[in-house]
Amino acid sequence: MYILDTNIFINFYDRYYRFVYFPSFWENLIPILNSRVIIPKVVINETTHSTEFAAWINSHFSNKILNHTQYTSQYTTVLQHVLSCGFYKPEALNSEKGWANEKIADAWLIAIAMKENYTIVTEENRVINLNKINPSKAAKIPDVSDQLGIRCINMNQFFEEVQFKL
Repeated sequence: MYILDTNIFINFYDRYYRFVYFPSFWENLIPILNSRVIIPKVVINETTHSTEFAAWINSHFSNKILNHTQYTSQYTTVLQHVLSCGFYKPEALNSEKGWANEKIADAWLIAIAMKENYTIVTEENRVINLNKINPSKAAKIPDVSDQLGIRCINMNQFFEEVQFKL
C-alpha cells in the first residue's frame, strides 16, 4: 500500500493534471486510489484550499479517510528521532512548519508507514549533504524515512509501480 504526501495531490490537481485539461488522468486514478492508496485526514486537511479536489475525493475515494491520530505512539517516535539524531536543528520541530506542529502531515505519514509498512510517495528531495556538523533546519520525508528504514519513492516511481498509464 502507498501513502501519498500532500505535495503529490497538489501536483495532481494544481500543477500537472488539472481537472479541466486531464479528465482521463482522474478517471484512471480512481481504481488505483481505491485499491492501493491510504489517505490520512491530515493530508486532506492540508489540501483544503482546493474545494474542487475535496469534492472529487469525497465522491471518488471509496475507502475511509484514515484517522492519523491513531498513530500517536509512532508519531512521538518520529519526533524523538528528529530531535535526537543530530541531523536537525530545533527549528525542524519547533518552527511554524516544523514537524511538531500536529497540522503538518510529514511526521504523521512516516508514523503511519512505520506501523503499517506502507511506502511513502513524495516529491521532496533528499538532502545530499545532511550531516551532524551542519544540521538542517528542516526535516525532509525521504531523509527521515531512510534513517528509520521506511520505503520512500517519488511520483514517477509510484506511477511505474502501479502501472499507471493514460
